Amino acid sequence: MSEELRTLLYPLGVLPLFFFSGRFLVQWLMSEWEHRCVVPKLFWILSFAGHFLMMFHSGIQLQYHVGVTQACSGVIAWRNLNLMGPDEKKLKTSSTMLIFASIVFLVTLYFWMEGVWFRSPQLPGGFVTAELTWGWHLFGTLGLLLFSARFVVQWIQAEFLQKSVLSSTFWWISIVGNSMTLVYFFFLKDPINFIGPLFAMVPYIRNLVLIKRST
Repeated sequence: MSEELRTLLYPLGVLPLFFFSGRFLVQWLMSEWEHRCVVPKLFWILSFAGHFLMMFHSGIQLQYHVGVTQACSGVIAWRNLNLMGPDEKKLKTSSTMLIFASIVFLVTLYFWMEGVWFRSPQLPGGFVTAELTWGWHLFGTLGLLLFSARFVVQWIQAEFLQKSVLSSTFWWISIVGNSMTLVYFFFLKDPINFIGPLFAMVPYIRNLVLIKRST
């Protein structure tokens, strides 16, 4: 794929932001309605769609650290939907882990074949993202890993309880990881990856308040 086409397709990265914002808006409104932290099925449906689209976007823009974390989060979103279904259709934890490992392998294989692990996106209209040092990219990757770790923690809790839950640990990790990625994408001048986390802080904090009030 040519650089010109990648630049032309960059605005497609806005699409997953609608799904990411929508999932927390739905979750937040339903939690306010019930006066406690709840996790509706629609939250995971929107999550799965958003993660898939963002993985696709990162594949076009050649950002491995974004792509692999989005792929993993997408699998976890799918698993939560599976756990919300009837018992006879729930997969074993071992089967889920196999799917998890397979998607990481496939995403890694794609970037290996492309021969590019990180590319600073070129924005339409002549705007360019900043050229940061590897130290900054390491910081951003750690932030993304931590941000995605919230779903790993959530997944472990869901597997243990065999139901979908969003605990206070999930929201605290969200706040810390979100803060790191905000700093990274701000200095990278990558608006698509910055806008989503910026508006997500409110429901993160509000859910912590609701959890504290309900205990």
